[in-house]
Amino acid sequence: MIIAFKENAEGVLLACFELLEHPGSGLVFAKDMTELKSKLSFSGMNCDVGTLGFRPSVNCSELAVKLLGKRKDRMFQGDPGMERYIDLVLRHSKCNPAELVNFICSCRGNADMLYSGKTRIGKKYYNYMRDVTRSYQRLCMFARPDFVNGMLSVDVDSPHHIGDMFCRWLSAKNPDVPVSVVERDIAWIGNGRYVGMDNFTSIRSSFVESLSSSRESEGVDELWDIYYDSQMITNRRNKRHAKQVQPKVSSSMSEMSKRDRYKVERGIANCTLDGFTG
Repeated sequence: MIIAFKENAEGVLLACFELLEHPGSGLVFAKDMTELKSKLSFSGMNCDVGTLGFRPSVNCSELAVKLLGKRKDRMFQGDPGMERYIDLVLRHSKCNPAELVNFICSCRGNADMLYSGKTRIGKKYYNYMRDVTRSYQRLCMFARPDFVNGMLSVDVDSPHHIGDMFCRWLSAKNPDVPVSVVERDIAWIGNGRYVGMDNFTSIRSSFVESLSSSRESEGVDELWDIYYDSQMITNRRNKRHAKQVQPKVSSSMSEMSKRDRYKVERGIANCTLDGFTG
């Protein structure tokens, strides 16, 4: 029997259950059904194939607890949960998903084996998880996006597959603009509604230059500024607090932040509700 699973946390966990029920089965992994069909066709396998994880249908957190039990100890306080651990390990450039499945099965219901580093392979995958975490944190701290065609765009050059993670983080930090994170031949798009796409999706990196932010809401933004200014109470403006909330270094990240920073530094023009209604 061949166990074919998707390269994600759900696929790995389901493959572990299946392997425990059918020891000795072969393992095949793929990112999607197209890649899986290509692998099976190339290998010429004629035995039964069970596909797992290609149609999300289970709660991974509950699945992990059922398979490995609850954790008791962690090497570091910041270690992630089991589902997150598997997701991070799979993002490592050297990860072998089939080997990871066999390792988790060898833990025999002891979740602490993932974190203890008592075995050679356990220590290797724990270090993989830490490597990916550090790479992601470095991106969040040091990556400097630029505005290109109205989009906040950045190229990431990490050996690990963390472009989508960084894109989600950057999109949450800048909800008022579209975001593109280019990772080799793939571009992850966040806040895609501003460019007529799904809110979070991926496209070929070569197509990014053809995208441009449609700023149809500029008139609405201007109208909101007039209303906001008319309601602003000058003697309640707390410059010190505002500067702490929005440091000067981040004020050029979007047009909205530029305007907010200007108002903090210079105040607002005299404005009444007449300007809004007129």
